[in-house]
Amino acid sequence: MNVTLRGMQPSDLQPIAELAQQAFKDMYPFDWLSNAQALLAGCETGKVFVGVAEAQREVAGYCNLRAWPGGGWIDQIVVTAEHQRKGIGRQLLEYVLTEAMRRGFWKVSLIVSETERGTLAFFESYGFRAEGIMKDQIRKGTSGVLLSYVTDYGLHPNQ
Repeated sequence: MNVTLRGMQPSDLQPIAELAQQAFKDMYPFDWLSNAQALLAGCETGKVFVGVAEAQREVAGYCNLRAWPGGGWIDQIVVTAEHQRKGIGRQLLEYVLTEAMRRGFWKVSLIVSETERGTLAFFESYGFRAEGIMKDQIRKGTSGVLLSYVTDYGLHPNQ
């Protein structure tokens, strides 16, 4: 399957909002179109990067990266159901981690629900390591696992 990786564009607003709605509907009641608009606005100011995977001229997935005091932070990574288990999630993650290094982020972190074993295994297989448990951070009654990946320790601010 031919997949193109690129940065978010205005034409991606609706597809990204729909993907987020499908992926996170059981976790967060949210206005996903407003969220997609905020991601695009962040891209335009340089505060956010959203990598988009395109297959057959359609958005097959996306992953966002934003700055935070400890490096980079991934809030969302989503691949459409029909494109899952085809390596697109891994391609998106690699694309975003490359961007993180380009931006000087020595580490990238994220939170995954402790009940999402497949998602935890995906990130751990890539080299993310658990750093702790975030009580009730994902949804009421469910704790999250804080995972981090060191992109390049040489980029650490104390080096």
